[in-house]
Amino acid sequence: MKINRKDFIGLGMAFAASGCSTWDGGFPAITAVRSPNGLLRHASIGTANMAGGDIKSLRSHPKIEMAAFCDVDAKYLDRMKKEFPKAHFYRDWRELLAKEGDAIDSMNISIPDHNHTIVAAAAMRKGKHIYLQKPLCKSHAEAALLRDLAVRNGVVTQMGAQYTAFMADRQTVELLRTGALGPVERVYFFSTRKGLSRRRRYLPAAVPAPAHLDWDLWLGTAAVRPYAPEVYHPLIWRVWRDLGSGWIGDIGCHLMSAIWKGMSLGKAAPLTVVAETQTNAEDNVKDIVWPTATHITWRFAGVPASGGKPFEWEWFDGCSEPDNLAPAQFRPPAEIERLFEQTPAKKRPHEGKAIKCRDGWILQPHAKDAAYVVRNDGKPMKAPQLPAVPSHYHEFVDACLEGHKASTDFDWTTWMMETILAGEIAERVAGTKLAWDPKNRVFDCIAANAFLKSLS
Repeated sequence: MKINRKDFIGLGMAFAASGCSTWDGGFPAITAVRSPNGLLRHASIGTANMAGGDIKSLRSHPKIEMAAFCDVDAKYLDRMKKEFPKAHFYRDWRELLAKEGDAIDSMNISIPDHNHTIVAAAAMRKGKHIYLQKPLCKSHAEAALLRDLAVRNGVVTQMGAQYTAFMADRQTVELLRTGALGPVERVYFFSTRKGLSRRRRYLPAAVPAPAHLDWDLWLGTAAVRPYAPEVYHPLIWRVWRDLGSGWIGDIGCHLMSAIWKGMSLGKAAPLTVVAETQTNAEDNVKDIVWPTATHITWRFAGVPASGGKPFEWEWFDGCSEPDNLAPAQFRPPAEIERLFEQTPAKKRPHEGKAIKCRDGWILQPHAKDAAYVVRNDGKPMKAPQLPAVPSHYHEFVDACLEGHKASTDFDWTTWMMETILAGEIAERVAGTKLAWDPKNRVFDCIAANAFLKSLS
């Protein structure tokens, strides 16, 4: 099926118009899979890179059948044909849904950010359970749509945040839920490693797309542009505003999930948000790419986990490597460095979080194994040891087969996503403190409100 960009754009306008308010009707029960062979028949949209990892983890569940695959890159799709010779293969996700819609139960959507919502919305409307990679979407309007469609169609949803099943995240959740160190006062998130998103932003001369890549299909909902090597497919798309979600979109969902769950933030939204940014880019692209370093501060109203007092979150994503060192304001404060030196880790990791509570700190590397506790009174305290749980992926399969919610269900992750998106909007109007009106779902800034439906 040859792509027609008008189809993408028309469908996008239709779902945006129908889904920008929060569904307040009934809540239909999630429908369990009733497969005659007892297996979850599953399709993967995307087959390489992050999608490849998702496929590997999902297929390890004994009750899943990998029935169909879709990829705009024939080179990647050919690899799947060798691994899954009995499956069906497609280049266009719309064709997959049209032909496999009655034969599959669930889908993982592991493709660039700009096409997340349009694929997930179409699949949920067909009653398919959805594993959607982070970040879920590109705007507040899309977040509301995903939330509403999940409820209306009674489907299992899971945001791709595999670390939520690991011990470190679960320990942080438990420490926060039990108030082990008293009320939360401030949270510091940091992602200071090197990576593709640190590269200088530039745009080389356009060339024809390689024969194995359907460039028009890859663009999907994005604006038409010529193909260029080394900056879009397969990995560098994340730095472009209309395609990806920047550094915070890459890592923010991972780092924030345990805090959102542990503090029981539910539908919370920040009162204010402000960002400072730095961008290393050539002049011809500096206004259409995400920053290379950011410091964002959100202020929230009091909740029980904060003792009823307002609290703040801070995000730092300036590189801390000596050969690419960002200015100090984009790196976590020295106090965080000293605190991690007191733990078995002996030094601050490149990614993680530090939660300041009344009676001490919870320090968590973005890793599998452990969170650390540093008490203000110096008394030793270990994070609780918790029983093992199924992997994030196996939990999704189980939820589909049994008919219950998954741990990173859209019911709460879309609200967390809106806080991340507020940070991205603050990056777009750097230096301006934005106040959020939750009733009318707008900022007190016309320039910021222009991005509520699209960050392009």
